[in-house]
Amino acid sequence: MNRKGFTLIELLAVIVIMSIVLIIAIPSSIDAYKKSRLKAEDVFVKRLSEQVDSYITLNVDKLRFNSNVGTKIKPDSNSREVTVYQDTIIVQDLINEKLISKSDYINPNNKKQECNINAQIKIYKDSDLVYCHKIEALSLDCLTDDYIEFIEEQHGGISNGNPFVVDTCVWRDR
Repeated sequence: MNRKGFTLIELLAVIVIMSIVLIIAIPSSIDAYKKSRLKAEDVFVKRLSEQVDSYITLNVDKLRFNSNVGTKIKPDSNSREVTVYQDTIIVQDLINEKLISKSDYINPNNKKQECNINAQIKIYKDSDLVYCHKIEALSLDCLTDDYIEFIEEQHGGISNGNPFVVDTCVWRDR
């Protein structure tokens, strides 16, 4: 007998096997896509943080640090206290210093929405002349909800009283 096609059982077996492969492959590829988007946004935030560090280094003589925020404890010492002072800059200052451009300051996951160039960045100096900075998540206003949830999961995040997406300060309260 001359067979020119597949039997119904053979076709059903192929469909079942392909369905099982798709059931396994689709969720893992969606998860990989979401992780890559979060990583891209994390790189965006870390790059911004690096440029703030560069700004501090280049403009340390221009920063005023008039606001005394109290005494903190250095974690690397035996409970030694330092006095901490604060100054504030905005993202526009980074753009003016040509550390970033406006086109660099667009979240890759929110390409349609530019970030707030008036977002405040808090810069701190302690009595040992150690500098650090904090960036509030909500002041940037261009971070995705997925990234804010990621920060909350990773670092205790925004809902636990830490509103900062970047916090390079190492001291703790007394």
